Amino acid sequence: MLARYRQLLATAIFLADGVLVATAWLAAYWLRFHALGLRAPLGVPPLPFYLWTGAIVTLAALLVLRTFHVYRSARTARLGDELFALVQGVGIVTALAALGSFFTRGELSRTTLLLFAVAASLLLCGSRVAIRYALRQLRLRGRNLRRVLIVGTGEQARSLLRKLREHPDFGLLVKGLVAAEASPNAAGEVEDVPVVGTVSDLPGLVEQTGADLVYLALARSEYRAEEEALARLGDSTAAVRLVPDLARVFTLNASVEDFDGMPVVLVTESPSQGWNAVSKRAFDIALSTLGLVVLSPLLLGIALWVRLDSPGPVLYAQERVGFNGRRFRMLKFRTMCLDAEAEGEGWTRPGDPRRTGAGAILRALSLDELPQLWNVLLGQMSLVGPRPERPVYVDQFRASVPRYMLRHHVKAGITGWAQVNGLRGDTPLDRRIEYDLYYIRNWSLGFDIKIILLTLARVFRDASAH
Repeated sequence: MLARYRQLLATAIFLADGVLVATAWLAAYWLRFHALGLRAPLGVPPLPFYLWTGAIVTLAALLVLRTFHVYRSARTARLGDELFALVQGVGIVTALAALGSFFTRGELSRTTLLLFAVAASLLLCGSRVAIRYALRQLRLRGRNLRRVLIVGTGEQARSLLRKLREHPDFGLLVKGLVAAEASPNAAGEVEDVPVVGTVSDLPGLVEQTGADLVYLALARSEYRAEEEALARLGDSTAAVRLVPDLARVFTLNASVEDFDGMPVVLVTESPSQGWNAVSKRAFDIALSTLGLVVLSPLLLGIALWVRLDSPGPVLYAQERVGFNGRRFRMLKFRTMCLDAEAEGEGWTRPGDPRRTGAGAILRALSLDELPQLWNVLLGQMSLVGPRPERPVYVDQFRASVPRYMLRHHVKAGITGWAQVNGLRGDTPLDRRIEYDLYYIRNWSLGFDIKIILLTLARVFRDASAH
């Protein structure tokens, strides 16, 4: 019964999307040629032409959106991912319409296409937000629920149970836990949820509880119970979900990919993939270009100051290790005397006698880092990310600090989450890595913007800079 309702809802959303796309197309035509009062040098095109074109665009939009799997029932899917998929789909359809117009002598107005892209994105995204809100209210009132059994009583099952409780809007009602085998844990309660039986009882438990969904949340040591559970659920009407046990494995943006029909768990994965990489790179190019242009008088002034303050070059290029362990030459304004490392490499320290007069001030204000905007423009660095280290320190740290190399899953940055939290220079390495990995796990463009704003507010007056 529930599966039938899910299919009806998906079909209704599919048809509603068709209506919304067609509405957006007609609205774009009306806005362009009637409502906005824009000039039409070639005259107002006939409505029937746009009606026929709109029918084709609507059909193409539904086909494209279907390829993004936006009509699958996915209670636990993120709303942001669904909205992004809808906007992507509209963008592809608009591009196809523009391409078709180009090959038919430009009969479609470019302004109409732009208005359509905006209107369709707003209508489709608005409808999804409204649907999610309505379903959430239903589920919070005890309607539209799916009954769930969780196979497992250990930490993996407990973690899953806590997540389900944190999201009552998912509408997943846990009817009980199923123990791997008969034992003291096979009776009683776990996290106030009753243990209703063991794996050997699964077929009967599914019928007895009316479970629509079974989560297998067993430890890796319980693989035999997992195999038995899968075998017993082979002819069950309940949908089965497998929660892999990665508790003893450090994960970084873990996800699952389809490798020619074989599911593969990505244990450590860079967030800079696909559209994330495109958006972050576009953000870096835009802001580094703007920074180099706007700050050019300041950069020239600092360069002249460094040159007059002490003998030696204006810029200092130092080899650092960045994304995927690649080495590059990181630029800084020179703040040290020419023979500063004659006795070997080392961290700077308060009152360091190796600093020049200009260098002490530049370091205190972090202005010596500004030439790295050029490294960002070249793609060697990012505006935000873990600070890069010298190869000699990388070799030393990777041998003694667990998970140190995971910070190289993203591009090194001019500033980072560790730096805006006061962890700069010769500060505890384990804490810096903790902050770097937090940044990588939780990366978003909004997070980058937050760190840049905090940099402007904090780093330039940070007492730990020397």
